Amino acid sequence: MRDTGSPPQRPAGGRALSDTVYQQVYERISSGTWKKGTRLPTEVDMAVQFGVSRTVMREALLRLRIDGLISSRQGAGTHVIGAPSQKVIDLAEPGSVADLQRCYEFRVGVEGEAARLAAQRHSRPRLAEIEAALAAMQACIAGDGNGEEEDIAFHLAVARASENDYFVRAISSVTKAIGVGITIAAALANRPRDERLRIADDEHRAIYEAIRKGNAAGARERMQAHIESARRRVFVGR
Repeated sequence: MRDTGSPPQRPAGGRALSDTVYQQVYERISSGTWKKGTRLPTEVDMAVQFGVSRTVMREALLRLRIDGLISSRQGAGTHVIGAPSQKVIDLAEPGSVADLQRCYEFRVGVEGEAARLAAQRHSRPRLAEIEAALAAMQACIAGDGNGEEEDIAFHLAVARASENDYFVRAISSVTKAIGVGITIAAALANRPRDERLRIADDEHRAIYEAIRKGNAAGARERMQAHIESARRRVFVGR
């Protein structure tokens, strides 16, 4: 387990200091140092403990609330309500858990809009690309892969159907993070492999059907719900 006891140093490469604090708190929760039900120190005390400003501490805690790992109630303080697996830390690159969380947050907005436009603009050839990605996922269920390549191919096909190359570039830039998320979700899955892949396939098919029918609002909603479900499978384990 990585040492989380020392105050965070300002990270290189443009990573926000709040991301470093987020990672350290996340590690304490996932390692069991702060178990489910633990009441955390006050925001002021935690800022002192981690050697950061209250603003930085507040941003880190906000992300942990978004992940469903902590909950704050006036008069009751902040408590740990989730218990993520240590495998998330082990399988992600060092210091990258906050980056992975931000990637899902980014994808909800970008891919939701790409799906909305795909429903409005898709051509028959573009729709055929999405269908081919779904067929590849079905073949994967019958085989022995984890569905990573097929999953990524589906999301890129939807982006291309938006007929806006910026969406394709944006999603292409995060395919590595998508792959890491899929690997972690597979490692944490409490369902048999085939069942897990079928759930992902069902979510993808719901997106496809909305796009095929020209249901722009439905396509966006189903894409966003799919990515949120994928995020929960990684960070909350459900």
